[in-house]
Amino acid sequence: MKILIFISLSLFLFVHSYDRDAVVNYAQTYWNTVNHKCGSGYLKCTPYSYFGGEHCGYGSHGGDCANFVSQCLLAGGHPKLKGGACRGYPCGVEEVGASKLSNCLRDYFHWESNCGYKMAPPDNIEKGDVLVYHAGSCNDFTSHAVIVVEGGPNAKIACHSSQQYGKPYTYMTSKPYYQWLHYTG
Repeated sequence: MKILIFISLSLFLFVHSYDRDAVVNYAQTYWNTVNHKCGSGYLKCTPYSYFGGEHCGYGSHGGDCANFVSQCLLAGGHPKLKGGACRGYPCGVEEVGASKLSNCLRDYFHWESNCGYKMAPPDNIEKGDVLVYHAGSCNDFTSHAVIVVEGGPNAKIACHSSQQYGKPYTYMTSKPYYQWLHYTG
């Protein structure tokens, strides 16, 4: 019985390990392009949906920021973003709204969340974590999600909508409330 419990626990930890390097590698590969067959339509899940206008011409959806961050997290081995506060929309694995993504990670997956006006990165922020910019307050739904590609006090980010890689976290001036989300495992 003890061996069975040990094997089950080992498999659980192996399956749910989070590879921060894989997150950053994915972001570096796709920050300026899509992991999507554009001719198939933005909801076709080939392998993911795509809501940005930079490559496929679907600009009316307001961008692809949270979807891109979701893809980065999934590439790093994060569980599907489905269940609880997570919609898994539209491909059954991702989140396409920045505020919804922050709620999903915080409330369902228990990521540590810190938010404040132009808040500097908390000491524990590292590559593979998430930053959500909010416009009027930390609860504002007018938001933009990015993936952290370099942690520390001068954190750097990558994102779609607009396409950026290696930008200082302070690049977004129109949404001055910074919500830092740290993966705690």
